[in-house]
Amino acid sequence: MNFKVILFEVFLLLFTKLQFYEAVTCNGVITIGNACCGNQGYSTLIQTCCNGVVKTGNACCGGQGYSTLFNRCCNGFITTGNACCGNQGYSTLIQTCCNGVVKIGNACCGGQGYSTLFNRCCNGFITTGNACCGNQGYYTLFKTCCNGVIRFGYIC
Repeated sequence: MNFKVILFEVFLLLFTKLQFYEAVTCNGVITIGNACCGNQGYSTLIQTCCNGVVKTGNACCGGQGYSTLFNRCCNGFITTGNACCGNQGYSTLIQTCCNGVVKIGNACCGGQGYSTLFNRCCNGFITTGNACCGNQGYYTLFKTCCNGVIRFGYIC
């Protein structure tokens, strides 16, 4: 071993004693990191190995690194959101995927998005109420459905 190699190994050894640095041997070469990507070392806390190349992030998508905390890989494309709708990302908190298209709401009805908190899907139609009577919505607190007809009260 020559002097430069020994000095480099001592340097790495000193840095590995600190909390934030580790050393790893990749194909006989000592480098900083805790994993190998070919001959190169990298930190799995902030990096990943995509097709033999170190990239920033904890996952790979289409050969690029990305963070799964903020993004998704949708059919090879990095997008925002926590779910995929085709190639598009979306947030399931306020959106849904209806027939491959992102829509506002938490459910689909006839290809449209809607909120189940305020509406009902009755035979493919978005209506207000908490129950269906045919294609119409109604509130069971005030009305009842009698043979497909909505009536006030509880008796048909």
